[in-house]
Amino acid sequence: MASRRGPDNSVRVAISGTVKGQSFANIFHAQLVTSSTITQTDLDTWTLAFFNAYKTRFQSLVPTDTTVSFAKAVLYTPGGGELISLQGTAYAGTGSASSAPGAPSKVVSWLSTVYWRGGKPRTYMPGLVAGDLTTSTDVIAPTPLANLKTGAANFRTDVNALTAGTITGTTIGFVSFRSGNTERGTPLFFAFTGSTVHPRIGSQRRRDGRWQN
Repeated sequence: MASRRGPDNSVRVAISGTVKGQSFANIFHAQLVTSSTITQTDLDTWTLAFFNAYKTRFQSLVPTDTTVSFAKAVLYTPGGGELISLQGTAYAGTGSASSAPGAPSKVVSWLSTVYWRGGKPRTYMPGLVAGDLTTSTDVIAPTPLANLKTGAANFRTDVNALTAGTITGTTIGFVSFRSGNTERGTPLFFAFTGSTVHPRIGSQRRRDGRWQN
């Protein structure tokens, strides 16, 4: 169960897997349009399609020692309820070579019409490989940079096109739970309007564990 509840008919999706045996998760939010009460079958179909969109756009961009295991969707239904779906068949990345030690990552920065200083919606891609970097630098090389930009843009387009029975529309974005350093009375959803990838690398710090060696 997620620690905080999103708006009604929004859904939190966690794409989970491992990099060299260490766990990772990419968290996404989407707002759904419905024709009536969303059924379990329709949520299952939608969640599997979300998982497959992630696979289509990102499998070739992560290394072979990265395994993407499943997608878990938590739908926040009107009236305070939840509907949960666990979908997907595990697969390995098909990118070249194995990932670097620790948790360096290529980072997708998601764009929106709102802006706050501090935390912003980002996706830390699992499994950076040495070939992703310009020689003797910590800067992402032009080709992998362009490939991730294209993959992220297409993933957003794919997700925004998802429908499944009672789910008649999807918008990927993020949920704002706080404003002015206080909890919002009602969380707000904001759509992603685009994405970009900066040449600097990031780090999934919590994947490092206590020791590297």
